[in-house]
Amino acid sequence: MPYATNRLDGVRTYYEDWPQDGPPVLVYTGLGDPLEDAQENPLVLALARDHHLYFADHRGHGRSDKPHHDAAYALPTRVADTEAVLDEVGLDRVHVIGFSWGARLGFALGEHAPSRVRSLTLCGNQPYAWDPAWPPVPLLTEALEVAQGSGMTAFADCLEAAFGERIPPQARERILANDPRALAAAWRSALAEGPISADLSAWTVPCLICMAAGEDMFANAERAAAEIPGARFLARSGVTHLSAPYEVDRVLPAVRALIGAA
Repeated sequence: MPYATNRLDGVRTYYEDWPQDGPPVLVYTGLGDPLEDAQENPLVLALARDHHLYFADHRGHGRSDKPHHDAAYALPTRVADTEAVLDEVGLDRVHVIGFSWGARLGFALGEHAPSRVRSLTLCGNQPYAWDPAWPPVPLLTEALEVAQGSGMTAFADCLEAAFGERIPPQARERILANDPRALAAAWRSALAEGPISADLSAWTVPCLICMAAGEDMFANAERAAAEIPGARFLARSGVTHLSAPYEVDRVLPAVRALIGAA
């Protein structure tokens, strides 16, 4: 199996690639999702015809190593996971597409490793401190606490309650396969990390930020797009946090334009 080893702490990241002539694109999924979710994403599949796609499991997810202590999930350390993958496959720079938890990591790449990034497509997250008043925050916190004793079913049920829709059976099965201690450590680390950047106006990485209208994070995502020079903000109505990653018609042209211009 292909693994890349983090130079900071030795944690291994599992990755795969779909070789194809075209620009290199690295895709990250959401919290609790293995890389197979990205490989089934219609937007990603549309890009597969003319881009060289790479997929990596977040630490604590899928076939990557799963540390159980909060400090292991600090964003600069997680950024080093991405750098390890790029070094392993011989890439200096890559286009990054991140969904939800993966978008949060994408913002961190823009802050801590901009020289390794050609462009960022960030769907369903924001770069500021987590607001404890957002309804999903206490719900996820409680669900992950319950999961320590009762397993991941409580976490999956919480996701459905928080975002108001059912998780497809295969995706739910993958969520249930997670290590609850690893996910809880990752979540606690995120809640404590504060804002990713002290000055988004200093960024030079081309960015596309996408958010479903009505999400709790909508205003912060829109604010980030206004602060990052040249960033485009794409608001999508009629979708939710869980369904938005599967929308293609509006997002694909914007992603292709971003990658083509970067």
